[in-house]
Amino acid sequence: MPATVEEAFDRFLPTLATSLKESQSAASHRTSVEARLKSDFGLKTMFRTGSFGAGTNVRGYSDVDYFAVIPTANLKANSGVTLAKVAQSMRERFPLTPNIRVNGPGVQIPFGDDGAERVEIIPVDETGQTKLGFRSFDMPNEAGGWKFSSPESHKAYVDEIDTRLGGKLKPLIRLAKAWKFYRNVPIRSFYLEMRVAAMMEQEQVILYEIDLKNVLRALWDDQLANVSDPRFPNDGFVLSACSSASSRTDALSKLANAATWSEQAMAHKHDNKPSAAIGKWNLVFADRFPKYGL
Repeated sequence: MPATVEEAFDRFLPTLATSLKESQSAASHRTSVEARLKSDFGLKTMFRTGSFGAGTNVRGYSDVDYFAVIPTANLKANSGVTLAKVAQSMRERFPLTPNIRVNGPGVQIPFGDDGAERVEIIPVDETGQTKLGFRSFDMPNEAGGWKFSSPESHKAYVDEIDTRLGGKLKPLIRLAKAWKFYRNVPIRSFYLEMRVAAMMEQEQVILYEIDLKNVLRALWDDQLANVSDPRFPNDGFVLSACSSASSRTDALSKLANAATWSEQAMAHKHDNKPSAAIGKWNLVFADRFPKYGL
C-alpha cells in the first residue's frame, strides 16, 4: 500500500513493463511475416526496432516494429508505392486479419487489440554504416520519399545513458510514454524517447517524480519544438513531435495539464501531503496510478 510518492512510483513501474503474454504475442507471427516478405520482396533480414527493440515499450499499448531490409532493386523510388505493395502482400498472406494498412512509415498488421499484437513492418534499404559503425538505412518518410535511419545507433545511445544511470532512464521513458498513451496525447513515441534521453544525458541520478516533472515542464517550455537528433547533432536530422498542426495543438493542451499537475504533486509532497501528491499523479496518468493507501 503506497504511503509515499516514491512507493507509488515503485509500484506503478512494473505494471508498464512487458508481460510474458506480450512477449509471446510479439514473437508468434514473425516467422510467417518473414516468409512472405522473402517470397515477394527478397527480404534479406528483419529485426525488431522501436519501443520493443529499445526496451521502453508500455504494456498493452506499444506496437511491435520491425525493420524489413529489402534489396534496393525491389524498392520503388516512391516509398508510398513500396508501402502499398507490402500492405497488399500482407493482406494476401493474412486474409482473415482485418484493417491491414499503411500507417505512417510502415504497414500495420493488427493481429489483435493489444499493442504487442499490432505488428508494424517498415520496409528499408540498407545504405551503409554510421561513423560509429552502426548500420544505416533509408526508410519511408511519410511523404513519398526516403529518409536516413539508424535504430541500432539510437538504441546504443539510450542503452549507454541508461547503464550510467543505474537502469533508470528506460523506466523514466516508459513513464513519459505511459502518460502519452493513457491520456491519448498525439506525440510521436520516438520524439519522447529521444527528448527524455537527451535531457538525462548530463544528469548524475534519476528520481522519477522529479525528473518526470522536469521533462513535462521542459517540453511545455519549448512548446514541443523541433529539435536536432541528439544522436546525430551535427548532421541536420530534425525530430518533430507531432504529425500535424492539429495534433500539436491537442498535444500542447494535454501537456499543459500534465505539467501543472506534476508541479502541484511536488508542492503537495513538500507540504507533507502524500495523499494529495499521489492524487495529482493519478490525474497525469488518467487514474492508472496507484491510490494512496490502497
